[in-house]
Amino acid sequence: MKINCSKKQRGAVIPLVTLVLPVLLLVAGWALDFGHTFVNKTRLQNVLDATALSAAIAINKDVMKNTAAATTKGIETFNQFKAASGNNELAGLNGGALVFEYSRTLVPFTAGTNPPAFVRVTSTNMLKVTPVLIRILNQFSNDIPVPAVATAGPVGQNCTVMPFLLCADMTPLDTNCSDGACYGYTLGQIYYLVMGGKNNYSAGNFGLLNLTGNGANQIKQDLEGKAVNACPNNNLNTETGVAWGPVRDGINYRIDTLDTNHNDYSTSTAYADYLAAGGNYSRVMAVPIGDCTGMKTGNATLPEVGTGCVFITQHAAQGTPQTVDVQFIGSCQQNGVWNPNNPVLNGPYKIVLYKSPGSGDS
Repeated sequence: MKINCSKKQRGAVIPLVTLVLPVLLLVAGWALDFGHTFVNKTRLQNVLDATALSAAIAINKDVMKNTAAATTKGIETFNQFKAASGNNELAGLNGGALVFEYSRTLVPFTAGTNPPAFVRVTSTNMLKVTPVLIRILNQFSNDIPVPAVATAGPVGQNCTVMPFLLCADMTPLDTNCSDGACYGYTLGQIYYLVMGGKNNYSAGNFGLLNLTGNGANQIKQDLEGKAVNACPNNNLNTETGVAWGPVRDGINYRIDTLDTNHNDYSTSTAYADYLAAGGNYSRVMAVPIGDCTGMKTGNATLPEVGTGCVFITQHAAQGTPQTVDVQFIGSCQQNGVWNPNNPVLNGPYKIVLYKSPGSGDS
């Protein structure tokens, strides 16, 4: 005997749809609204990435390290990108409300440390997306905030050095600078470039290098930070003579114009006193260290064995003595990966984005 149950099941679909439809609409609403939010999050992140890159480029090519000017560049880029096609929902955002922070190092990123090399741009509650379907169902009554953060800074090879020569003690060559001595130099001791140094220059050579091939006329520009980045390429070409006028003017320009601390120092605590009084590190120079055993009268080509970091302690005199007084403060990295703790070797390099803490986008 065949039993027909179709009559008993009639009308069951309508109550079932009535029960399931709100759930389906809620799921669809969440998917559509948060998909819309994610799209705008991506748009905002892209704009902030471009903003951080622009500010990082500006701060790293500026010898004065003017963060206000770099921020202005970043805001200009932000305004240009938010006006691009497809970013209409970003049009009402104000670039002036972005938070720009500058740090000397990437890890740790410490805002306000000098000289600045890395920039972080943050947008907290600037962009809010209004849900549509979820709000209709009274499941989400508030706008969805869309935060974003981007970090940018330099990476690359470093070889900006100044046109001075330090002669290494080659017997033996001491490259371990953690014990207070380095290449024959004592950490914290004051030395004299050009006329002094290690006092083992030959006739005609007084501690100057020709880094660019343009002679003494280029030295002043090198010292003023206006020259193209120079790499010795493992060989150091000496520059004969003293060229005291260009050297003096370049050194004094670094102290009086590039740096924010113009004081003279003469004691073993010079660099520490300079840091305590404030300065932007423009008086810290990277100086090639060479093997001077092959030094001869006139021009010479010497092997480079390292790079020393020195601090300019005093203004250069108008008359005599014709010396550049510096304090040896350590070994500088040369031809290696970018070291954000070493501010004096800053090129050539490229500006890249870094992953920001708390953000999975940049």
